[in-house]
Amino acid sequence: MTFDERWLPRLALWTLAAALALALATGAGLLLTELTMSPSWPELRELAIYLASAGIASAGLGWVALRAADRLLGPGLRGRAFVSSAIAGGVALLNVIIVGQLMFVSTEHDLNLLLALVIFSAVITAFFSLVVASSVAGRIENIAGAVRLLAHGDYRTRLTPDGKDEVARLSEDVDLLAARLQAAEDQREALDRQRRELTIAISHDLRTPLSSLRATVEALSDGIIDEPAEVTRYYATMRREINRLSGMIDDLFELSQLDAGALRLDWRRVNPGEVAAEVVDAMQAAARLAGIELTLDVDASPPEIDVDADRIERAIANLVRNALEHTPRGGRVLVSVAVVDGHIEIRVVDSGKGIAQSDLAHIWERFYRADKSRNRNGSGDGAGLGLAITRGIVEAHAGSVEAISNDGGGATFVLRLPVR
Repeated sequence: MTFDERWLPRLALWTLAAALALALATGAGLLLTELTMSPSWPELRELAIYLASAGIASAGLGWVALRAADRLLGPGLRGRAFVSSAIAGGVALLNVIIVGQLMFVSTEHDLNLLLALVIFSAVITAFFSLVVASSVAGRIENIAGAVRLLAHGDYRTRLTPDGKDEVARLSEDVDLLAARLQAAEDQREALDRQRRELTIAISHDLRTPLSSLRATVEALSDGIIDEPAEVTRYYATMRREINRLSGMIDDLFELSQLDAGALRLDWRRVNPGEVAAEVVDAMQAAARLAGIELTLDVDASPPEIDVDADRIERAIANLVRNALEHTPRGGRVLVSVAVVDGHIEIRVVDSGKGIAQSDLAHIWERFYRADKSRNRNGSGDGAGLGLAITRGIVEAHAGSVEAISNDGGGATFVLRLPVR
C-alpha cells in the first residue's frame, strides 16, 4: 500500500469530521444569538459568514501549529495537551478581540473584561488538560514499562487496570498477553523437560533389551552355550526381547501419531461389552501366570457405540495390563462395563496398593512410572507409554479417562466414551 492509499482515507475522514463540527458550532452560535439578541437577517447572515470563516481559519491555523510543535519540539502527551489548550485559548482570545472591534461589544471596559475572562478560562482549561494528560500519560508509561519487561522475557509483570476507559482496557489486554506468554513459556519449559526425559527414558528402556540380546547372541556365537535345551531357552529369550523392542517401537510410533493429530480411526458400530470381553479373554493367560483373578462384569445389553474397535481394545488392554503389573499374587482385577450419565463407562479395578496422591496428576504422562507407590510383580515389559497412549486414544474418541486411588487399597481406572 502506498503513502496516498494509506493516508487519503484517514484525511478524508478527518476533513468530514471537521466540517460536521464546524457546521454544528456555527449553528449553535447562530441559534444562541437569535435567542438572546434577536439580530436582523443581514446581521445574522454576516455573523454566519464570520463564524464559518473564523472556524475554518482557526482549524487550519491550529492544525499547522500542532504539526509545527510536533516537528520542532516533539512534545509528549502532556506537551500536546498544553499546546492544544494554548491554541484553543489563543483562538478564543483572537475571536473575542475581532468580534469586539467589529460590532458586538459596545465599550472598551466590556471588551477588557471579556478578554480577562477568556484568559482566565484558558488558564483553567490548560491546567485541567495537563492534569488529565498527566494521568493518562502516567498510565500509558506504566503500560509501556510492562511491555518492555515482556519484551525482555519477564512474563510475571501485571498491571492494575484503573477505571473502565480505553487505557484500562489496554492494561487488561497487556495482562492477558502476559498471562498467555507465561503459559506459553511454562508449556515450552514443560516440553523441553519432557523432551529430555523422553531421551533418557528411550535410552534406558531400549538399552535393557538390547543388552540382553547382545549378551545372548555373544553367548551363542562364541559357543559358550551348546546344550540343545539351553540353546532353545536362549532363542526364546531373544524372541521375547525382540518382541519387547518391537512393542516399544510400535508404542512410540502410535504416540507420535497421537501427538501429530494424524491418528486415523476406523469407525464402526460395536458392542463395548464384547470389546471388553475380548480383552479379558486375551489377558486370562497372563493373569493366571501372575496368580491374579481377572473377572468381567457387563451391564445387561449396553448400547452399541461408534468407535475404532481395535484402538479402544488396545486402550482397555493397556489399563488391564497396568492393573496386572501392579497387583500382587493372589489379588483381583475387575473389568466392568456400564452406562452412566449418557456415557459408556469402563472401569478397571485392582487390589494393589493404590496410587499416591502426588502421582495421580502424572500417571498419564509418557514414561512416568509410579513404582515408588505401587508394587510391581516384575512382569512389566512396557516403556511407560501405555497410559499415555490410552489417554490419547480415548480423547481422540471425544472421551475421557480418570484414575482414582481407592481408600481401601487398590486403584480404579475409568474410561468414558460418549454414546452416539
